Amino acid sequence: MVATISIPTEERIILYLSDFESLEDVYETTMDLTQKGISQNVDVQRKHISRYLKKLMEGGMISEVQCHVAGAKQRMKCYYLSWDGRRKAKDIREHVGNKKIKMQIENGEIIEMKFSEIDGATSVHLTLSDILSEAMKVDDFLVKDTLETIEEMKRRELDAKTQKSDVYRQALNTAWRDGVLTPSEMHLIGALKEHLGVSDEEHDLMENEIINNMKYGRAELMDVFSDITGVIGEKPTNREKEVLELLKDRFKIDG
Repeated sequence: MVATISIPTEERIILYLSDFESLEDVYETTMDLTQKGISQNVDVQRKHISRYLKKLMEGGMISEVQCHVAGAKQRMKCYYLSWDGRRKAKDIREHVGNKKIKMQIENGEIIEMKFSEIDGATSVHLTLSDILSEAMKVDDFLVKDTLETIEEMKRRELDAKTQKSDVYRQALNTAWRDGVLTPSEMHLIGALKEHLGVSDEEHDLMENEIINNMKYGRAELMDVFSDITGVIGEKPTNREKEVLELLKDRFKIDG
């Protein structure tokens, strides 16, 4: 009898991360190990992925580290399996690998195969995580021809997401050109961020990069802030404190 495949999201994340154990000691890793990469490859909405990752960290299954990521100018949060996570991944891999599913092969013939046998039956290399993701999308059977296009589909999706990221970066850079965001600019940027699916982490990285690259504009902001604090004096009122905190947040001033 062909088994219906369904495993918890946390286990799908563990299975996915098990394909990247060799990258733990490299200086520069891949975007696949960030929250964004994990959410895309495990088919979990970006707004929910942090909750699942937090649960896995609390359970000792994964660890979170700041790492250098290819294509990113600043370090980002990346996630790796712990020793307990690796042992769990082995159990999940064995459990999933032994399950059977129907697959359509050449000439429309449909046969039953174990998940562990599917990679060897195709002309490309497929991870067990990718096969599982596809299996959870279908109601009846997998199609060999479709499985063999997974990498190409991923590349197209990545190109589309990169294009969206570039558009958002340009818009954010334009909004910051005078050194501060007006309320209307903040509203427009927020709407564009949601429409393009830009994460908070991506936004913060882009914004910090733009602000750090400001030269005269950044110096002028600091002069303005210094002038304001000079006028307020050493004993600001509660309202003045609120204004200063607002300016610190908007100008990205620490302390």
